[in-house]
Amino acid sequence: MPQGGALVGVAAGAIAGNAGKGAAIGASSGALVGGMRRRIHRKQQKKAEQDRANREVANYEARRNEYNRAFSACLEGRDYTVR
Repeated sequence: MPQGGALVGVAAGAIAGNAGKGAAIGASSGALVGGMRRRIHRKQQKKAEQDRANREVANYEARRNEYNRAFSACLEGRDYTVR
């Protein structure tokens, strides 16, 4: 939100006597803060996606193990040897 930073910079610059310079400083600092926020947000999204993927893998493995146990029990019930 560089416009918000520019507006604050204009106000601060007007008080100091140079509204144009204040607007430039406010806009650039607003852009920097906005960039940092976007980077933090992307990092949080990436972590959330990774956490979701990890849960899906764990769920898949648990269900697969359940299936393998049931399948082995079925085969052993029919006198097959399961390793």
